[in-house]
Amino acid sequence: MKRFVLPTLGLAGVLVLAGCLETMPGPDRPHRPRPEKPAMCTREYAPVCAVKRGKRQTFSNACMAQAKGYNVIEQRPCGR
Repeated sequence: MKRFVLPTLGLAGVLVLAGCLETMPGPDRPHRPRPEKPAMCTREYAPVCAVKRGKRQTFSNACMAQAKGYNVIEQRPCGR
């Protein structure tokens, strides 16, 4: 029984220490700011017209447009 306890504890210790790796930005890993996109959008239907680099597109709501990087220009579908 003791033959299995020490190797098992050693393996557990190695796994715990492996989880403690540095995750802070350093000189070789510059800090990247968090994106300002919403984490998740509702599925409500409130169509908007949005534009990105001159391309207009209709989205089901403003959150969905902003999540794709578009700027809302009208609170209605495009082309009306």
